[in-house]
Amino acid sequence: MATVAHAFSPKEWKVGIVSDATNAGSTGIETTMYQLDVDSIGFPSLNVTQKLDVRSGVGRTLKDEDFFQDNILRAVEISLSGTLHNDAGHKLLAQNICNDVTTDIAVATGFAPASQKYGDAVLNAASSLTVVMQPSDTTNQLGLEFFGCVVTAFSITAEGNSDGGQYKWSATLQTGKKPDLASTASPTISAYANTDIPLLSSSSGHKVFAQDVILSSFTASLENPAVFTGVASDGYEVVSRGTEMAVSIESQVKYDGNTKGLINSFDTQSSALSGNMFVVINNNAFGVDVQNGVFTNVALSEGDLMMLDCSIKSVDDGTDALITFDVSA
Repeated sequence: MATVAHAFSPKEWKVGIVSDATNAGSTGIETTMYQLDVDSIGFPSLNVTQKLDVRSGVGRTLKDEDFFQDNILRAVEISLSGTLHNDAGHKLLAQNICNDVTTDIAVATGFAPASQKYGDAVLNAASSLTVVMQPSDTTNQLGLEFFGCVVTAFSITAEGNSDGGQYKWSATLQTGKKPDLASTASPTISAYANTDIPLLSSSSGHKVFAQDVILSSFTASLENPAVFTGVASDGYEVVSRGTEMAVSIESQVKYDGNTKGLINSFDTQSSALSGNMFVVINNNAFGVDVQNGVFTNVALSEGDLMMLDCSIKSVDDGTDALITFDVSA
């Protein structure tokens, strides 16, 4: 076979996402998808099981009969990051990990999502996702399709001195379903718009432990592990969530008369602190609201100005959500 001249830029690839609208892990639903704004096309971790041990026999070398590989019972992992948009596609990431498709996306008090069986009706409109990595053409390239995905980690971050204060996102998704790694499907992927990017400069107020603060940067991180069980010919049967949904906040604020007491609040806390533990007021554009939590660290940070690095873990008080994202627009 002769060599060919085809060459492709990574920037020609797209990442599309869509909810499995009827049955979890369904195939053939990727006809119309939302485009995610990603920094790069990172190759997924396929996590195949291989046995490469030299077995008993003639000689001390690996032989064909010693080799084993399984690509059925494994969790495939996708890691993506990019610029956040307040649109349907990017909201799906937050809706899935929070198990919430209401107007504003929140991790409800007493969070305990039900398990999802692949092939059964979806739990909600974002409980099971399909992700496609689509090349610029399917004649000389092959796409990658991942069915029945759940988001196991999601974060948003913004920094006033970087990228004009644009919100950034990162996410890890996993699936227990066997992917299609030689797809010739050509779904329609609706492009994102540059007019719906949340900006830190659009926020109208910031609070740490009820104190009005001058905010330099923040990161809100959610972790909700997946557990796969059961055996089927195309992967695992059931996806459940792990033992903890964890919500944490990292922020840097100016050290001043409003924030001078935060170090002592961290040092002397004996129970969860309540009342505007961390708030970014950014109406309808991924505002962040954590009402209750504990400081896991507060420390001075030297720079051109003295700043404070504040770390918070959200705590469930039985009433308030662990975190709420204001995305109602």
